Amino acid sequence: MADMRDRVKKDRGLIKNIELAIPGFRGYRKREDLRIADSMLRLQLADKLKEEVKLPLEGAKEAVAKALNLDMMNDISDLVSKVDTLEAKIRHAEQGYSGISPNYRIGEDQLNVLYEYDWSMINIVHDLADDSQNILSSAEFEDFSGMKSECIKVKKKVLEFGKTFRDRHNTMADLGAF
Repeated sequence: MADMRDRVKKDRGLIKNIELAIPGFRGYRKREDLRIADSMLRLQLADKLKEEVKLPLEGAKEAVAKALNLDMMNDISDLVSKVDTLEAKIRHAEQGYSGISPNYRIGEDQLNVLYEYDWSMINIVHDLADDSQNILSSAEFEDFSGMKSECIKVKKKVLEFGKTFRDRHNTMADLGAF
């Protein structure tokens, strides 16, 4: 996945480039670009959670239901619910706002810290996607012997992901972003 900060810089139009040349407006433009990059990354993160983690787990849930394995059904349903909640929180998280002359300024370094939180969550989602595919494969072949431990492993990663997201949120609150 490309760094969204680079993409936003490349996609600056004429007006944004003029804004960068205006003294006193340059910092505002750079911070706004970082906010846009952060927002784009979070939307991609939410999409990846939905498509690469939640959908395979829902497929596994269906396969487990067809096999009438109620014990595994509860574990997978719980996972799907946790991933669904997390995906919604990320998709609808506040971006933060800062006007041209706010009471408290959030600097580029601080915005880069938030972006790094999002970037680390991308790595967790890649792991979750692989694990979810393994659970789906096991369910489709009705190999339920190792599924319980796989579900526990994925649940721990989902909780780790949620903690990283909360840390990001707390960092943002400490910065006075909202």
